[in-house]
Amino acid sequence: MRILLHVCCGPCVLGSQETLNKEGNQLTGYWYNPNIHPYSEYQRRLMTVGFLFGNLQLPLLVEQADFPDFLSGLAGAQRDGKRCFFCWRHRLEKVALAAKTGGFDGFTTTLLASSHQDHQALKELGLETGRRVGVPFLYRDFRINGKEAHARSRELSLYHQNYCGCLYSEWEKFAKG
Repeated sequence: MRILLHVCCGPCVLGSQETLNKEGNQLTGYWYNPNIHPYSEYQRRLMTVGFLFGNLQLPLLVEQADFPDFLSGLAGAQRDGKRCFFCWRHRLEKVALAAKTGGFDGFTTTLLASSHQDHQALKELGLETGRRVGVPFLYRDFRINGKEAHARSRELSLYHQNYCGCLYSEWEKFAKG
């Protein structure tokens, strides 16, 4: 199957890619992450992902982020206590639409490689988005390969971020000390 893999960062790609390749899937990466701030962090993660996809000899599509629109929606979602849900939905909709437009057989996300994400919410949101857009969402628990993928990412000297990406998660990370 041709799968469009939403990519949030380099280290999370490795376990996801390994699982999907073992299943015989043909992968294309998809970078769309308007949540990542500041811009220097966004650029650093994108450069890491670009390096990794080049190393893996896999195609990578880069969708330019519409930061102002995303931030407006994020601010409203923060007030409602649903910022992560807003962020996931926004990005999954983008990748699903890109998968449909590109004729992919399905889509998934490297967010499922993180133990810091709500897998059940991501699964439900992905399945619902896939049904609505008309392209299947592949739920896989990519955390299974977490230790091996983390070790491989260190061997490749990939950049490892220390917060999810948005302004709020950055503030929470560093405010807590």
